[in-house]
Amino acid sequence: MSAVSKHRWIRRAGLLLALGGLAVVGCGRLTGKLTGTRIGNEPPHTVLFISGPVDTVNHVVRLHWFGSDPDGTVDHYEWQLINPAAPADTAWNSTTATDSLFRIFTPAGYTKPVFTVRAVDNQGAIDPSPPRQLFQFSNQPPTVQLIVRPLLSDTTFASVSVTWTATDPDGEVSRLNYLVWLDGNEATPELTTARAFTMPTAKFLVNGQLTTGPRTLFVQAIDDGGRASAIVSCTWQVRRPVTGPRARLLIVDDVPRTNPANLRFDTLYTNAVARIGMAADQYAVLRLDTTQPFKTATDFAQTFALFEGVVWYRGNETSLSSLLRLGESGIEKYLDTSGKFYVDGLYLVTGKLANGAFSEGFVRRHLGSRGMKEAFTTTGADAGLSIGFGNTGTSVFLPHVDVRGTVARDSIYVRQLFAVRPGEAGGLRQFDYLDPGQVVLWGAPGTLTPEVALGDSSAVGISVPQVGGGRAIMVCMAPGAAFNPAGGAAAGSAARFITNIYRHLGLDR
Repeated sequence: MSAVSKHRWIRRAGLLLALGGLAVVGCGRLTGKLTGTRIGNEPPHTVLFISGPVDTVNHVVRLHWFGSDPDGTVDHYEWQLINPAAPADTAWNSTTATDSLFRIFTPAGYTKPVFTVRAVDNQGAIDPSPPRQLFQFSNQPPTVQLIVRPLLSDTTFASVSVTWTATDPDGEVSRLNYLVWLDGNEATPELTTARAFTMPTAKFLVNGQLTTGPRTLFVQAIDDGGRASAIVSCTWQVRRPVTGPRARLLIVDDVPRTNPANLRFDTLYTNAVARIGMAADQYAVLRLDTTQPFKTATDFAQTFALFEGVVWYRGNETSLSSLLRLGESGIEKYLDTSGKFYVDGLYLVTGKLANGAFSEGFVRRHLGSRGMKEAFTTTGADAGLSIGFGNTGTSVFLPHVDVRGTVARDSIYVRQLFAVRPGEAGGLRQFDYLDPGQVVLWGAPGTLTPEVALGDSSAVGISVPQVGGGRAIMVCMAPGAAFNPAGGAAAGSAARFITNIYRHLGLDR
Protein backbone atom coordinates (compact mmCIF):
# COMPACT_ATOMS: atom_id res chain seq x y z
CA MET A 1 0.00 0.00 0.00
CA SER A 2 1.36 3.42 -0.94
CA ALA A 3 1.71 6.18 1.60
CA VAL A 4 -1.15 8.12 -0.02
CA SER A 5 -3.62 5.14 -0.01
CA LYS A 6 -2.73 4.32 3.55
CA HIS A 7 -3.45 7.90 4.62
CA ARG A 8 -6.86 7.84 2.95
CA TRP A 9 -7.84 4.54 4.64
CA ILE A 10 -6.89 5.90 8.10
CA ARG A 11 -8.91 9.07 7.50
CA ARG A 12 -12.04 7.05 6.48
CA ALA A 13 -11.77 4.73 9.48
CA GLY A 14 -11.44 7.64 11.85
CA LEU A 15 -14.58 9.26 10.40
CA LEU A 16 -16.56 6.07 10.93
CA LEU A 17 -15.36 5.79 14.53
CA ALA A 18 -16.30 9.38 15.17
CA LEU A 19 -19.84 8.84 13.82
CA GLY A 20 -20.18 5.68 15.89
CA GLY A 21 -19.08 7.47 19.02
CA LEU A 22 -21.54 10.28 18.33
CA ALA A 23 -24.33 7.76 18.08
CA VAL A 24 -23.44 6.21 21.40
CA VAL A 25 -22.76 9.42 23.32
CA GLY A 26 -25.38 11.72 21.74
CA CYS A 27 -28.51 9.35 21.47
CA GLY A 28 -28.06 7.08 24.40
CA ARG A 29 -29.21 3.43 24.46
CA LEU A 30 -31.56 2.21 21.59
CA THR A 31 -35.03 1.09 22.85
CA GLY A 32 -36.27 -0.79 19.80
CA LYS A 33 -39.71 0.94 20.00
CA LEU A 34 -41.52 3.02 17.38
CA THR A 35 -42.65 6.46 18.40
CA GLY A 36 -45.64 8.52 17.21
CA THR A 37 -49.46 8.87 17.64
CA ARG A 38 -51.72 5.73 17.36
CA ILE A 39 -54.68 6.04 14.96
CA GLY A 40 -57.94 4.36 16.38
CA ASN A 41 -60.32 1.94 14.52
CA GLU A 42 -62.63 3.77 12.17
CA PRO A 43 -66.31 2.63 12.09
CA PRO A 44 -67.84 1.09 8.98
CA HIS A 45 -70.28 2.77 6.64
CA THR A 46 -73.62 1.34 5.48
CA VAL A 47 -75.63 1.98 2.33
CA LEU A 48 -79.32 1.00 1.87
CA PHE A 49 -80.24 0.78 -1.80
CA ILE A 50 -83.36 2.92 -1.39
CA SER A 51 -83.44 6.60 -0.53
CA GLY A 52 -86.06 9.30 -0.57
CA PRO A 53 -89.85 8.90 -0.67
CA VAL A 54 -91.18 5.43 -1.48
CA ASP A 55 -94.64 4.82 -2.92
CA THR A 56 -96.96 2.41 -1.18
CA VAL A 57 -95.90 -1.13 -2.08
CA ASN A 58 -96.94 -4.70 -1.39
CA HIS A 59 -96.27 -5.94 2.16
CA VAL A 60 -93.83 -8.52 0.75
CA VAL A 61 -90.61 -6.73 -0.26
CA ARG A 62 -86.92 -7.55 -0.78
CA LEU A 63 -84.39 -5.01 0.54
CA HIS A 64 -80.66 -4.74 -0.28
CA TRP A 65 -77.80 -3.07 1.59
CA PHE A 66 -74.02 -2.89 1.57
CA GLY A 67 -71.27 -1.97 4.03
CA SER A 68 -67.61 -0.89 3.80
CA ASP A 69 -64.86 -0.41 6.37
CA PRO A 70 -61.87 1.91 5.66
CA ASP A 71 -59.45 0.06 7.93
CA GLY A 72 -60.83 -3.45 8.19
CA THR A 73 -63.73 -5.64 7.08
CA VAL A 74 -67.46 -5.76 7.73
CA ASP A 75 -68.24 -8.72 9.98
CA HIS A 76 -72.08 -8.63 9.88
CA TYR A 77 -75.12 -6.38 9.75
CA GLU A 78 -77.91 -5.52 12.16
CA TRP A 79 -81.34 -4.42 11.03
CA GLN A 80 -84.36 -3.04 12.82
CA LEU A 81 -87.95 -2.55 11.72
CA ILE A 82 -90.10 -0.19 13.74
CA ASN A 83 -93.65 -1.01 12.68
CA PRO A 84 -96.66 0.87 14.09
CA ALA A 85 -98.64 -2.34 13.60
CA ALA A 86 -96.24 -4.16 15.97
CA PRO A 87 -94.96 -1.50 18.39
CA ALA A 88 -93.52 -3.98 20.86
CA ASP A 89 -91.03 -5.35 18.32
CA THR A 90 -87.97 -3.06 18.47
CA ALA A 91 -85.22 -5.67 18.48
CA TRP A 92 -82.08 -5.51 16.33
CA ASN A 93 -81.63 -8.61 14.19
CA SER A 94 -78.21 -9.90 13.14
CA THR A 95 -77.36 -11.23 9.65
CA THR A 96 -74.38 -11.72 7.38
CA ALA A 97 -76.52 -11.40 4.26
CA THR A 98 -76.74 -8.21 2.22
CA ASP A 99 -80.40 -8.67 1.32
CA SER A 100 -83.54 -10.26 2.69
CA LEU A 101 -87.21 -10.82 1.86
CA PHE A 102 -89.45 -9.13 4.41
CA ARG A 103 -93.12 -9.93 5.06
CA ILE A 104 -94.44 -6.90 6.84
CA PHE A 105 -97.12 -7.32 9.48
CA THR A 106 -100.07 -5.33 8.12
CA PRO A 107 -103.25 -6.71 9.72
CA ALA A 108 -105.21 -3.52 9.00
CA GLY A 109 -104.14 -3.42 5.35
CA TYR A 110 -101.74 -0.44 5.66
CA THR A 111 -98.70 0.46 7.77
CA LYS A 112 -95.74 2.91 7.73
CA PRO A 113 -92.66 1.23 9.24
CA VAL A 114 -89.12 2.60 9.45
CA PHE A 115 -86.32 0.28 8.36
CA THR A 116 -82.74 0.76 9.62
CA VAL A 117 -79.65 -1.31 8.78
CA ARG A 118 -76.11 -0.87 10.16
CA ALA A 119 -72.77 -2.54 9.48
CA VAL A 120 -70.59 -3.95 12.26
CA ASP A 121 -66.86 -4.31 11.50
CA ASN A 122 -64.38 -6.99 12.52
CA GLN A 123 -63.53 -5.09 15.73
CA GLY A 124 -67.15 -4.63 16.79
CA ALA A 125 -67.45 -0.98 15.70
CA ILE A 126 -70.99 -0.06 14.55
CA ASP A 127 -71.93 2.46 11.88
CA PRO A 128 -72.84 5.50 14.02
CA SER A 129 -75.19 7.00 11.45
CA PRO A 130 -76.87 4.11 9.62
CA PRO A 131 -79.39 4.74 6.84
CA ARG A 132 -83.07 4.85 7.78
CA GLN A 133 -85.96 4.53 5.35
CA LEU A 134 -89.68 5.15 5.81
CA PHE A 135 -91.90 2.71 3.88
CA GLN A 136 -95.60 2.49 3.17
CA PHE A 137 -96.97 -1.01 2.83
CA SER A 138 -100.41 -2.26 1.79
CA ASN A 139 -101.95 -5.70 2.20
CA GLN A 140 -105.17 -6.91 0.58
CA PRO A 141 -107.21 -9.52 2.45
CA PRO A 142 -107.39 -13.16 1.33
CA THR A 143 -110.69 -14.91 0.58
CA VAL A 144 -112.06 -18.33 1.55
CA GLN A 145 -114.89 -20.38 0.03
CA LEU A 146 -116.23 -23.63 1.50
CA ILE A 147 -116.39 -26.44 -1.08
CA VAL A 148 -117.29 -29.61 0.85
CA ARG A 149 -119.47 -28.84 3.84
CA PRO A 150 -122.57 -30.17 5.59
CA LEU A 151 -125.91 -28.74 4.58
CA LEU A 152 -128.47 -27.37 7.00
CA SER A 153 -130.51 -30.55 6.48
CA ASP A 154 -127.56 -32.87 7.19
CA THR A 155 -126.96 -34.65 10.48
CA THR A 156 -123.70 -35.95 11.92
CA PHE A 157 -122.44 -37.19 15.22
CA ALA A 158 -119.61 -35.28 16.93
CA SER A 159 -117.36 -35.18 13.86
CA VAL A 160 -117.48 -33.07 10.72
CA SER A 161 -115.09 -32.54 7.81
CA VAL A 162 -114.92 -29.54 5.50
CA THR A 163 -112.73 -28.44 2.61
CA TRP A 164 -112.28 -25.00 1.07
CA THR A 165 -110.48 -22.99 -1.58
CA ALA A 166 -108.63 -19.74 -0.93
CA THR A 167 -107.05 -16.84 -2.81
CA ASP A 168 -104.65 -14.06 -1.83
CA PRO A 169 -104.52 -11.19 -4.37
CA ASP A 170 -101.10 -9.91 -3.23
CA GLY A 171 -99.54 -12.94 -1.58
CA GLU A 172 -98.92 -16.66 -1.82
CA VAL A 173 -101.86 -18.99 -1.10
CA SER A 174 -99.38 -21.60 0.16
CA ARG A 175 -98.45 -19.24 3.01
CA LEU A 176 -101.98 -18.80 4.33
CA ASN A 177 -102.95 -20.07 7.77
CA TYR A 178 -106.54 -20.95 8.63
CA LEU A 179 -108.52 -20.66 11.84
CA VAL A 180 -111.37 -23.16 12.27
CA TRP A 181 -113.79 -23.18 15.19
CA LEU A 182 -117.27 -24.15 16.28
CA ASP A 183 -119.75 -21.65 17.66
CA GLY A 184 -118.69 -20.54 21.09
CA ASN A 185 -115.03 -21.44 20.54
CA GLU A 186 -113.76 -18.43 18.57
CA ALA A 187 -111.23 -17.63 21.30
CA THR A 188 -109.63 -21.09 20.99
CA PRO A 189 -109.70 -21.97 17.28
CA GLU A 190 -107.92 -24.83 15.59
CA LEU A 191 -104.98 -23.74 13.40
CA THR A 192 -104.09 -25.45 10.11
CA THR A 193 -102.19 -24.74 6.90
CA ALA A 194 -104.20 -27.34 4.95
CA ARG A 195 -107.37 -26.57 3.03
CA ALA A 196 -109.27 -29.44 4.63
CA PHE A 197 -110.06 -30.10 8.26
CA THR A 198 -111.92 -32.54 10.50
CA MET A 199 -113.15 -31.00 13.73
CA PRO A 200 -112.03 -33.06 16.76
CA THR A 201 -114.83 -34.60 18.80
CA ALA A 202 -113.68 -32.80 21.95
CA LYS A 203 -114.54 -29.46 20.35
CA PHE A 204 -118.23 -30.47 20.24
CA LEU A 205 -118.51 -30.68 24.02
CA VAL A 206 -120.88 -28.22 25.67
CA ASN A 207 -120.27 -28.01 29.43
CA GLY A 208 -118.49 -31.36 29.16
CA GLN A 209 -121.37 -33.09 27.34
CA LEU A 210 -122.20 -33.99 23.74
CA THR A 211 -125.57 -32.46 22.89
CA THR A 212 -128.13 -32.61 20.10
CA GLY A 213 -128.87 -29.48 18.10
CA PRO A 214 -127.64 -27.17 15.34
CA ARG A 215 -123.95 -26.32 15.24
CA THR A 216 -122.05 -23.81 13.12
CA LEU A 217 -118.48 -24.19 11.90
CA PHE A 218 -116.41 -21.13 10.93
CA VAL A 219 -113.29 -20.78 8.77
CA GLN A 220 -111.05 -17.72 8.41
CA ALA A 221 -107.78 -17.28 6.48
CA ILE A 222 -104.82 -15.25 7.77
CA ASP A 223 -102.10 -14.20 5.30
CA ASP A 224 -98.38 -13.80 5.97
CA GLY A 225 -98.92 -10.13 6.76
CA GLY A 226 -101.55 -10.86 9.41
CA ARG A 227 -104.50 -9.71 7.26
CA ALA A 228 -107.64 -11.76 7.89
CA SER A 229 -110.25 -12.82 5.39
CA ALA A 230 -113.98 -12.54 5.83
CA ILE A 231 -115.33 -15.42 7.92
CA VAL A 232 -117.25 -18.19 6.13
CA SER A 233 -119.48 -20.69 7.91
CA CYS A 234 -121.90 -23.61 7.59
CA THR A 235 -124.65 -24.83 9.91
CA TRP A 236 -126.01 -28.38 10.25
CA GLN A 237 -127.51 -30.71 12.84
CA VAL A 238 -125.43 -32.65 15.37
CA ARG A 239 -126.87 -35.54 17.36
CA ARG A 240 -125.57 -36.96 20.59
CA PRO A 241 -124.60 -40.65 20.30
CA VAL A 242 -127.54 -42.03 22.29
CA THR A 243 -130.22 -40.61 24.54
CA GLY A 244 -128.91 -42.50 27.57
CA PRO A 245 -125.60 -42.34 29.45
CA ARG A 246 -123.95 -45.34 27.72
CA ALA A 247 -123.45 -45.60 23.95
CA ARG A 248 -123.14 -49.34 23.37
CA LEU A 249 -124.02 -49.80 19.69
CA LEU A 250 -124.24 -47.94 16.38
CA ILE A 251 -126.19 -49.75 13.65
CA VAL A 252 -125.37 -48.47 10.16
CA ASP A 253 -128.16 -49.21 7.66
CA ASP A 254 -126.51 -49.32 4.23
CA VAL A 255 -129.55 -50.74 2.43
CA PRO A 256 -131.55 -48.03 0.61
CA ARG A 257 -135.32 -47.83 0.92
CA THR A 258 -135.57 -48.57 -2.81
CA ASN A 259 -134.37 -52.13 -2.12
CA PRO A 260 -137.49 -54.40 -2.05
CA ALA A 261 -136.04 -56.28 0.93
CA ASN A 262 -135.22 -53.12 2.88
CA LEU A 263 -137.70 -53.74 5.70
CA ARG A 264 -136.59 -57.34 6.13
CA PHE A 265 -132.96 -56.28 6.54
CA ASP A 266 -133.78 -53.41 8.90
CA THR A 267 -135.89 -55.48 11.26
CA LEU A 268 -133.31 -58.28 11.33
CA TYR A 269 -130.71 -56.06 13.00
CA THR A 270 -132.92 -53.85 15.16
CA ASN A 271 -135.02 -56.75 16.51
CA ALA A 272 -131.83 -58.55 17.49
CA VAL A 273 -131.01 -55.61 19.78
CA ALA A 274 -134.18 -56.23 21.76
CA ARG A 275 -133.45 -59.94 21.89
CA ILE A 276 -130.18 -59.36 23.76
CA GLY A 277 -131.92 -57.00 26.20
CA MET A 278 -130.24 -53.76 25.17
CA ALA A 279 -132.23 -50.69 26.18
CA ALA A 280 -133.43 -48.31 23.48
CA ASP A 281 -131.41 -45.42 24.94
CA GLN A 282 -128.15 -47.37 24.50
CA TYR A 283 -128.00 -47.69 20.71
CA ALA A 284 -128.51 -45.55 17.62
CA VAL A 285 -129.42 -46.30 14.01
CA LEU A 286 -127.77 -44.38 11.17
CA ARG A 287 -129.61 -44.68 7.84
CA LEU A 288 -127.21 -43.73 5.06
CA ASP A 289 -129.91 -43.00 2.49
CA THR A 290 -131.20 -40.26 4.84
CA THR A 291 -127.92 -38.66 5.88
CA GLN A 292 -124.27 -39.43 5.26
CA PRO A 293 -121.93 -38.04 7.95
CA PHE A 294 -118.66 -39.60 6.71
CA LYS A 295 -116.51 -37.35 4.53
CA THR A 296 -113.09 -38.60 5.66
CA ALA A 297 -111.49 -41.59 7.33
CA THR A 298 -111.13 -39.43 10.43
CA ASP A 299 -114.93 -39.04 10.51
CA PHE A 300 -115.15 -42.83 10.64
CA ALA A 301 -112.64 -43.07 13.49
CA GLN A 302 -114.18 -40.26 15.54
CA THR A 303 -117.80 -41.33 15.03
CA PHE A 304 -117.13 -45.02 15.73
CA ALA A 305 -115.11 -44.09 18.83
CA LEU A 306 -118.33 -42.75 20.40
CA PHE A 307 -119.70 -46.34 20.56
CA GLU A 308 -118.54 -49.62 22.10
CA GLY A 309 -119.54 -51.51 18.95
CA VAL A 310 -120.56 -50.83 15.34
CA VAL A 311 -122.69 -53.10 13.12
CA TRP A 312 -122.76 -52.20 9.41
CA TYR A 313 -125.01 -54.15 7.02
CA ARG A 314 -125.31 -53.88 3.23
CA GLY A 315 -127.80 -56.69 2.65
CA ASN A 316 -127.87 -57.99 -0.92
CA GLU A 317 -126.69 -54.70 -2.44
CA THR A 318 -124.37 -55.21 -5.41
CA SER A 319 -123.15 -51.62 -5.57
CA LEU A 320 -119.53 -51.10 -4.58
CA SER A 321 -119.26 -49.21 -1.33
CA SER A 322 -116.93 -46.29 -1.98
CA LEU A 323 -117.83 -45.17 1.53
CA LEU A 324 -116.31 -48.23 3.23
CA ARG A 325 -113.28 -47.90 0.97
CA LEU A 326 -112.89 -44.29 2.12
CA GLY A 327 -113.20 -45.30 5.76
CA GLU A 328 -110.81 -48.26 5.81
CA SER A 329 -107.99 -46.51 7.68
CA GLY A 330 -110.46 -44.93 10.11
CA ILE A 331 -112.02 -48.33 10.81
CA GLU A 332 -108.53 -49.70 11.41
CA LYS A 333 -107.87 -46.96 13.94
CA TYR A 334 -111.13 -47.84 15.70
CA LEU A 335 -110.15 -51.51 15.84
CA ASP A 336 -106.71 -50.61 17.16
CA THR A 337 -108.29 -48.77 20.09
CA SER A 338 -110.55 -51.58 21.39
CA GLY A 339 -113.43 -51.02 18.95
CA LYS A 340 -115.78 -53.85 17.96
CA PHE A 341 -116.79 -53.81 14.31
CA TYR A 342 -119.08 -56.10 12.30
CA VAL A 343 -119.84 -55.75 8.58
CA ASP A 344 -121.73 -58.01 6.18
CA GLY A 345 -122.77 -57.92 2.54
CA LEU A 346 -121.63 -58.71 -0.98
CA TYR A 347 -118.58 -57.35 -2.80
CA LEU A 348 -116.82 -56.50 0.45
CA VAL A 349 -113.22 -57.25 -0.59
CA THR A 350 -111.31 -56.27 -3.71
CA GLY A 351 -108.69 -58.57 -5.24
CA LYS A 352 -107.88 -60.62 -8.32
CA LEU A 353 -110.50 -59.97 -11.02
CA ALA A 354 -113.00 -58.82 -8.41
CA ASN A 355 -114.02 -55.46 -6.98
CA GLY A 356 -115.00 -54.58 -3.44
CA ALA A 357 -114.78 -52.13 -0.59
CA PHE A 358 -111.94 -53.35 1.62
CA SER A 359 -108.41 -54.17 0.49
CA GLU A 360 -106.87 -57.59 0.96
CA GLY A 361 -104.33 -55.77 3.12
CA PHE A 362 -107.13 -55.01 5.59
CA VAL A 363 -108.06 -58.70 5.58
CA ARG A 364 -104.48 -59.74 6.25
CA ARG A 365 -103.99 -57.15 9.01
CA HIS A 366 -107.26 -57.58 10.88
CA LEU A 367 -109.06 -60.76 9.82
CA GLY A 368 -106.56 -63.52 10.58
CA SER A 369 -106.14 -64.50 6.94
CA ARG A 370 -103.56 -64.76 4.19
CA GLY A 371 -106.03 -62.92 2.00
CA MET A 372 -108.92 -64.34 -0.01
CA LYS A 373 -109.28 -67.72 -1.73
CA GLU A 374 -109.08 -67.77 -5.51
CA ALA A 375 -110.74 -69.98 -8.08
CA PHE A 376 -110.80 -70.17 -11.86
CA THR A 377 -113.70 -68.33 -13.42
CA THR A 378 -114.76 -67.65 -16.98
CA THR A 379 -116.90 -64.68 -16.03
CA GLY A 380 -116.23 -61.54 -18.06
CA ALA A 381 -113.68 -60.75 -20.69
CA ASP A 382 -110.65 -61.31 -18.43
CA ALA A 383 -111.12 -64.94 -17.50
CA GLY A 384 -108.69 -66.32 -14.94
CA LEU A 385 -108.18 -66.72 -11.21
CA SER A 386 -110.56 -64.55 -9.23
CA ILE A 387 -111.53 -64.05 -5.57
CA GLY A 388 -115.15 -63.59 -6.67
CA PHE A 389 -117.64 -66.41 -6.06
CA GLY A 390 -121.31 -66.89 -6.80
CA ASN A 391 -123.79 -69.25 -5.18
CA THR A 392 -126.26 -71.94 -6.13
CA GLY A 393 -130.03 -71.50 -5.94
CA THR A 394 -130.21 -73.83 -2.92
CA SER A 395 -127.38 -72.40 -0.87
CA VAL A 396 -126.84 -73.47 2.71
CA PHE A 397 -124.61 -71.55 5.14
CA LEU A 398 -123.53 -72.97 8.47
CA PRO A 399 -123.07 -70.63 11.48
CA HIS A 400 -120.34 -71.36 13.99
CA VAL A 401 -120.54 -68.52 16.53
CA ASP A 402 -118.87 -68.86 19.91
CA VAL A 403 -120.98 -67.25 22.64
CA ARG A 404 -118.81 -67.35 25.74
CA GLY A 405 -117.77 -70.97 25.24
CA THR A 406 -120.99 -72.26 23.66
CA VAL A 407 -120.92 -72.68 19.89
CA ALA A 408 -124.18 -71.73 18.19
CA ARG A 409 -124.80 -73.99 15.21
CA ASP A 410 -127.66 -73.80 12.73
CA SER A 411 -128.29 -73.56 9.02
CA ILE A 412 -129.13 -70.48 6.96
CA TYR A 413 -130.96 -71.31 3.74
CA VAL A 414 -130.68 -68.89 0.82
CA ARG A 415 -133.25 -69.81 -1.85
CA GLN A 416 -131.96 -67.39 -4.44
CA LEU A 417 -129.01 -66.61 -6.61
CA PHE A 418 -127.21 -63.49 -5.47
CA ALA A 419 -127.11 -60.92 -8.24
CA VAL A 420 -123.81 -60.55 -10.05
CA ARG A 421 -122.42 -57.27 -11.29
CA PRO A 422 -122.19 -57.17 -15.11
CA GLY A 423 -118.82 -58.37 -16.38
CA GLU A 424 -117.60 -59.40 -12.91
CA ALA A 425 -117.33 -62.50 -10.83
CA GLY A 426 -119.80 -63.04 -7.98
CA GLY A 427 -119.95 -60.96 -4.80
CA LEU A 428 -119.25 -63.74 -2.29
CA ARG A 429 -115.75 -64.05 -0.85
CA GLN A 430 -113.86 -66.85 0.91
CA PHE A 431 -111.20 -66.20 3.56
CA ASP A 432 -107.86 -67.96 3.35
CA TYR A 433 -107.97 -68.22 7.13
CA LEU A 434 -105.14 -69.07 9.52
CA ASP A 435 -107.35 -70.50 12.29
CA PRO A 436 -110.56 -72.42 11.45
CA GLY A 437 -111.77 -71.73 15.00
CA GLN A 438 -112.20 -68.05 13.98
CA VAL A 439 -114.68 -68.88 11.20
CA VAL A 440 -118.22 -67.85 12.20
CA LEU A 441 -120.00 -68.75 8.93
CA TRP A 442 -119.26 -71.55 6.51
CA GLY A 443 -120.69 -72.15 3.08
CA ALA A 444 -121.79 -75.77 2.96
CA PRO A 445 -120.40 -78.04 0.24
CA GLY A 446 -122.04 -77.27 -3.08
CA THR A 447 -123.07 -73.78 -1.99
CA LEU A 448 -120.43 -71.58 -3.67
CA THR A 449 -119.53 -71.59 -7.32
CA PRO A 450 -116.99 -72.42 -8.48
CA GLU A 451 -115.97 -74.93 -5.79
CA VAL A 452 -112.38 -74.54 -4.56
CA ALA A 453 -112.21 -78.16 -3.48
CA LEU A 454 -114.98 -80.69 -3.95
CA GLY A 455 -116.81 -81.36 -0.71
CA ASP A 456 -114.93 -78.68 1.22
CA SER A 457 -116.76 -76.04 3.27
CA SER A 458 -116.03 -72.38 2.45
CA ALA A 459 -115.17 -69.76 5.07
CA VAL A 460 -117.35 -66.76 4.20
CA GLY A 461 -117.48 -65.19 7.68
CA ILE A 462 -114.65 -64.68 10.17
CA SER A 463 -114.23 -63.12 13.62
CA VAL A 464 -110.80 -62.13 14.91
CA PRO A 465 -109.78 -60.47 18.22
CA GLN A 466 -107.63 -57.38 17.73
CA VAL A 467 -104.35 -56.45 19.36
CA GLY A 468 -105.91 -53.37 20.94
CA GLY A 469 -108.67 -55.41 22.63
CA GLY A 470 -111.40 -54.99 20.02
CA ARG A 471 -112.83 -57.45 17.52
CA ALA A 472 -113.34 -57.45 13.75
CA ILE A 473 -116.04 -59.56 12.07
CA MET A 474 -116.64 -59.69 8.32
CA VAL A 475 -119.35 -61.84 6.73
CA CYS A 476 -119.14 -61.91 2.93
CA MET A 477 -122.79 -62.76 2.29
CA ALA A 478 -126.18 -61.33 3.23
CA PRO A 479 -127.73 -63.17 6.23
CA GLY A 480 -130.97 -61.25 5.73
CA ALA A 481 -131.44 -62.93 2.34
CA ALA A 482 -132.18 -66.24 4.07
CA PHE A 483 -135.56 -68.04 3.96
CA ASN A 484 -136.88 -71.09 5.73
CA PRO A 485 -136.46 -74.28 3.74
CA ALA A 486 -140.17 -74.22 2.98
CA GLY A 487 -139.92 -70.63 1.72
CA GLY A 488 -142.12 -67.71 2.65
CA ALA A 489 -141.01 -65.95 5.83
CA ALA A 490 -137.58 -64.80 6.83
CA ALA A 491 -135.54 -67.59 8.35
CA GLY A 492 -135.38 -67.78 12.10
CA SER A 493 -131.82 -69.08 11.80
CA ALA A 494 -130.69 -65.72 10.28
CA ALA A 495 -132.19 -63.88 13.25
CA ARG A 496 -130.47 -66.27 15.63
CA PHE A 497 -127.19 -65.79 13.79
CA ILE A 498 -127.28 -61.98 14.11
CA THR A 499 -128.43 -62.22 17.75
CA ASN A 500 -125.53 -64.54 18.53
CA ILE A 501 -123.14 -62.20 16.73
CA TYR A 502 -124.27 -59.41 19.08
CA ARG A 503 -123.63 -61.70 22.07
CA HIS A 504 -120.30 -62.79 20.56
CA LEU A 505 -119.32 -59.11 20.50
CA GLY A 506 -120.27 -58.77 24.15
CA LEU A 507 -123.03 -56.26 23.40
CA ASP A 508 -125.42 -57.98 25.79
CA ARG A 509 -123.34 -57.14 28.84
